[in-house]
Amino acid sequence: MKTLSEPEHKHSTGQGIEQHALFLPDFCSLKVVFSIVIIAELLAFILTLAPLNMEQQRWNDLALISLFIQWNGLMCSTMLCVLRPLLRSRSNQFIAFTSYLSLLLMITFISELTFYILQQYHISDIIASATHWEFLLHNLFIGAIISALALRYFYIQHQWRIKIQAESNTRLQLLQARIRPHFLFNSMNSIASLTRSQPQVAERVTEDLAELFRMLFRDEHELICWRREKELSQRYIDIEKQRLGERLMIQWHIDDVPDDAMLPALLLQPLLENAIFHGIEPEIKGGQIIVSGTLHHQQLSLTVQNSNSDNMAHRQGNKLALDNIEQRLHAHFNGDASIVCAQRGDYYFAIVTMPYQKKQNG
Repeated sequence: MKTLSEPEHKHSTGQGIEQHALFLPDFCSLKVVFSIVIIAELLAFILTLAPLNMEQQRWNDLALISLFIQWNGLMCSTMLCVLRPLLRSRSNQFIAFTSYLSLLLMITFISELTFYILQQYHISDIIASATHWEFLLHNLFIGAIISALALRYFYIQHQWRIKIQAESNTRLQLLQARIRPHFLFNSMNSIASLTRSQPQVAERVTEDLAELFRMLFRDEHELICWRREKELSQRYIDIEKQRLGERLMIQWHIDDVPDDAMLPALLLQPLLENAIFHGIEPEIKGGQIIVSGTLHHQQLSLTVQNSNSDNMAHRQGNKLALDNIEQRLHAHFNGDASIVCAQRGDYYFAIVTMPYQKKQNG
């Protein structure tokens, strides 16, 4: 018997945060390095404006102050980038202590080197009123405060993300628990009627139904690839075809959707179910459903359109499925995904748009 089932492989969304993950950001990334540069320059402006006695003409020294602070910021970022692999799987206390001590050592080294260069090239007039130790302790004091605040901020942000992720997973579980396909009883009736007349077809429908429910109760925080979602949707259509026969006509225009695109599990099935319930079942002659997908500028768009039944107005639902999809999209993609429904002429459209995320190998 032909089957579409295959071993399930779990693919993380890449958005989950482990409880014991490193709370420091990735200082090797360009985004974090750019943020360090901007913050360092703001600090340089603050130190320039700090003295009340502007006769010192500190504005003339802004370039050197900026250079010194940028040097500290980039060297500290580089050091934390190098230490990152060594800090994995360590306790938060060890990470905080090691990072803090490393930052202070780097600030000390750069301060010593800077003081030597200023003395060597006879430009010490910038710090003429400060001795060697005053210059060093001044920088260490400022660096100690900023480093402590930064590490505390990173830790609090990490804990906040863990809390948000936990709340998101809980919300997804509640949303997933509310998904109870309306076609369940119809499918069971179809299986019962096929058991005697067409036992092989009844067995295939049972396998299709079991596969849909297996996906229903999987881990909610995970995404699945489009190829898998497409197979599940086709299984659902095969089940409904046993009940509706030639009344259900469907066209697939999905060649433009990459098989490795990741999306929430059973995202398409509720839209197909709505299309059948509102557009196909009310009509004696049935109707047509068109499923299309496009990828444009790293945005994935899926459209389900069904012929508009004259009796559609008399079959108003509670919009549970659409609200469920909207909340699941928000949980997975925040504000970067949406679902829009509209009626145009003889067709009713449901359009889902989301960012294109590739399936991660391994």
